[in-house]
Amino acid sequence: MANSNILMVYVQCDGNAPITASLEVLSRGAELSKSANFDHVAVVIGKVDETTEKTIKSFGVSKILEVESDVYNLQAYGEKLAKVVEKYSPKLLISGTTPMAKDVLGYAAAKVESSPIANVSKIEIDSEIVFTTGLYGGAVLRDVTLNTEKTKFAIMSKTSVSSDIEEVPCEIIKENFEVKDLYTVIKESVTEIAESVNLEEAEVIVTCGRGIGNEDGIKLVEELASVLGGAVGATRPVTESGIVARTQQVGQSGKIVAPKIYIG
Repeated sequence: MANSNILMVYVQCDGNAPITASLEVLSRGAELSKSANFDHVAVVIGKVDETTEKTIKSFGVSKILEVESDVYNLQAYGEKLAKVVEKYSPKLLISGTTPMAKDVLGYAAAKVESSPIANVSKIEIDSEIVFTTGLYGGAVLRDVTLNTEKTKFAIMSKTSVSSDIEEVPCEIIKENFEVKDLYTVIKESVTEIAESVNLEEAEVIVTCGRGIGNEDGIKLVEELASVLGGAVGATRPVTESGIVARTQQVGQSGKIVAPKIYIG
């Protein structure tokens, strides 16, 4: 049972630095915690260096839980996040919309017999917690409540980062949870060339569809994106054809993006 007035934010890092999606959710968490008088807590699975600590503290968290872990493994991360939930009993645990966060929160929620709500655009905390979610690409909005006393999990859609957040005294707590009998072990991690530019954080995106025809067509799109200082996105048919890597797929079946300029 979630009996603590804790709003917990799962902070995903890339190279020990919090990704933009996590900063957005930390900002949202600060606002919600203040209005609901909740304790704002961040949880990081992995190493928290001095720079990361300073960044997270700036979002008004009272605690940073540094959960020991080596390289990413879904089962290990999910199990450890579930153990964090069992130990601290937060009323609400939120994250940004990334493939990793969806997997980790989904795993952890299942372990504690809860369920995550995805595509959450707004949360209101009063006598109960109300989630506003989008359907059909955001064309329809609905309010959702969960009839459970267990921790509620929410995967937030993209938002802005507030700069008007009051920093509070913050405690760093190191946790080390043992996970036995891993089903899979990561032997080697290879970054695709296409992942050198993070579409989810790109300010300019040029997206191509079937009209590019072939590899010659994609070169024109890449040239335009380069001139604009942006990244190349693609629709599902283009990625399935093999012309563009799957990591560049945008839309409902790909990555959710919010650039300042979108050409497609």
